[in-house]
Amino acid sequence: MKRMYQLKNLAFVGASVLVVLAALSVLSVCIPSFRASVPKQQLYTIRHQELRDNNPLFTDLFLQSIQKNSGYLILGSSESDYLPTGNYSDFLNADTTLPFFSVMAGAGKTSACYFPLFLSNDNVENLKVLYFVNPAFWCNKKAHSGDIYFHRYTSYTCYRRANRPKDEKLTQLFKINLRNARPDERIGDFFEYYTDRIRRKYYQDLAYHLDSTKFYSKLTWIVPKNQFGSHIGHDIIDSAQHDFQFNMSKSFDRSLYRLSVDTNATYRYEELRATIAVCKARHIDITFIVGPYNQIAMQNSTPDEVQRFERVCHNIRQILDQENMPYIDATDLSGMQGTFSDWQHHSSYGAYLIYKKIREYVLEKENL
Repeated sequence: MKRMYQLKNLAFVGASVLVVLAALSVLSVCIPSFRASVPKQQLYTIRHQELRDNNPLFTDLFLQSIQKNSGYLILGSSESDYLPTGNYSDFLNADTTLPFFSVMAGAGKTSACYFPLFLSNDNVENLKVLYFVNPAFWCNKKAHSGDIYFHRYTSYTCYRRANRPKDEKLTQLFKINLRNARPDERIGDFFEYYTDRIRRKYYQDLAYHLDSTKFYSKLTWIVPKNQFGSHIGHDIIDSAQHDFQFNMSKSFDRSLYRLSVDTNATYRYEELRATIAVCKARHIDITFIVGPYNQIAMQNSTPDEVQRFERVCHNIRQILDQENMPYIDATDLSGMQGTFSDWQHHSSYGAYLIYKKIREYVLEKENL
């Protein structure tokens, strides 16, 4: 056993591993990329890992299925994600008078995570997008996403490959999200990205060529409801579970955290303008949803924050007006009882109210 740890033996093991890795890298070039035909049915979502790696097998098919069905893609925060009793995407897809709505990885703290996809994928042209803007992410503790959160949805290397020719303004926004990652962290990101591209030739392309059912089993499709009646119960407040003083669920522990708006920070506004610029350059048909904030909770806990939140909402709308961007204003829901489940996340009842606003907008836009 001791002989195994002698220097020459360790060197032999290390050299052998390198040879095997080099051989696998060379052989991976011989494996053709797996491509699936565009489905008739619209995909509901893809995993955040596919967005993070900007994996064309999944992102291409996902976007193409939306385009083929004249559907919409919902982007934004966890407000666009799963709620046990239904979110607005569920209500929209249950409404048989509307097209279908897909959702991609709820990353509400930053829209920069979508830059690689927007910049590099040709399927985004004329794509109809709804982007949910949550004013709560203009708060002190939530103004930046942080590297752990950010790496859940993208990577620096993925962005650098997409940002050609290089746009320094977008790069600076990217670095802010990463909290100016150290050189060794970027090197690690580089090797992780390219190592996964080699591995993907085996666990993805080769595996799916051998058995394509494995690929289709990973896909999540929109399953439309026959009628909207199955969700009609969420158009009323669940009074037994609702804290009317703070307009949130009784089960939520209010002491977990508080929201404090940073009125001096400009990063979020810069990122919003950059997102608009990217969408215009790539001909993405984007509509923003300016979400509500929990005005009742703020008024009864830290009333000074109400004016700061109002200023944030005003500034967001002002930017969208200046850029001549269409948006759905849901800020009037801020003071309505039953709309929130905690300090910042809307409830299913709030989602129902947001659904009604989106429905009205889409019906007019599509001339339905």
